[in-house]
Amino acid sequence: MLRIAARPLGELLSEAKEALSWGLAAAGGGKAPGYEIEGDPGTEVGCLCAFKEKAPPGALTFAVKAKFLAEAAANGASVVVTSPGLAAQEPAPVLVVTPEPRLLFVGILELAQKALAPSWPEGGPFWKDRASVEVGEGVSFGPGSYVGAGVKIADGVRLGAGAVVEDGAEIGEGTEIRPRAVVCWRVKIGRRCVVGPGAVIGWDGFGYTQCPDPDSGRLIHYKNPHLGGVLIEDDVEIGANTCVDRGLVADTVIRRGSKLDNLVQVGHNCEIGRDCLLASQVGTAGHASVAERAFILGQAGLSHGTKVGADAIITGQTGVTGEIPPGRTAWAGTPSIPLDEELKLQALARRFLPRLRSFLELFRKTSSYAELKDRYTDRTRT
Repeated sequence: MLRIAARPLGELLSEAKEALSWGLAAAGGGKAPGYEIEGDPGTEVGCLCAFKEKAPPGALTFAVKAKFLAEAAANGASVVVTSPGLAAQEPAPVLVVTPEPRLLFVGILELAQKALAPSWPEGGPFWKDRASVEVGEGVSFGPGSYVGAGVKIADGVRLGAGAVVEDGAEIGEGTEIRPRAVVCWRVKIGRRCVVGPGAVIGWDGFGYTQCPDPDSGRLIHYKNPHLGGVLIEDDVEIGANTCVDRGLVADTVIRRGSKLDNLVQVGHNCEIGRDCLLASQVGTAGHASVAERAFILGQAGLSHGTKVGADAIITGQTGVTGEIPPGRTAWAGTPSIPLDEELKLQALARRFLPRLRSFLELFRKTSSYAELKDRYTDRTRT
């Protein structure tokens, strides 16, 4: 969840709509959606949360599906932004009804971003604000490294040449941030971790809200501010040039002991369980989850919201589009099926597809069943 400056709901929504109007105009077109408040517009909103989180008083979230709305209400959200078709299906203390709930929520995130996002310094020393930084014993800083304001660096941390640690980040004992790696703002990294050269931890997720503008004939891809963080637990290794995106509101999480190879992409709000292995060029779309001890091999891809069960093995170039059950079973193909089934299908295809092609060619050239039978039998004999 994300704490924000508390203010009345009506005021918050008015400012969010104004911010959207300006942003859409700057993007080239589109209009901010209207809304209606079903409940008290004076309700104090003090934090933003995901629908699946247990919500404290004053929490606001959004829901674009009936099951999400039900979960948000069950988790105690004070305010839920939703669409007219869903509003009547599930009661909540206060509903904000709008034809574009996701877009209106984006406007609220933009207001929070102005207060939370760090400013980039204009030249100067490698310390943005040395007095605000906590540095443990035995910490080493490579040439050209940069440390933002409010950073916490524990004992024995090493920052390589050109490494960047932005505002509010926390780095645990004995962790190494290799040259040119970037640890973005409010990222938390545990003990004894390694972040490889060129890796970026906590950059924005790839999330946009589509806003058709009939007047100009354009489809505006309006950026969703990602204000969640990244939580990396102890003993995690992140390979070179790997990217782990920050969450929209909740954190992207990599659990203890997992290892990510070079050139891996972990999307926003994903969760990688304990002791997993992700090989090079694996890509996980937003909100995918991988349970403990799973192996995901090179160039495999997980689509949005998919789940991989504990101990599963996803072989190289597999496309996971559904849910993989737990168990030490290997999976292959697109869409994914158990590896032994995929291998049988491949063997059958290589054996019988050439024969089928030959049969069809003869079928077009013969005038009777007897002729087709004779010619096909002769061909298969040779």
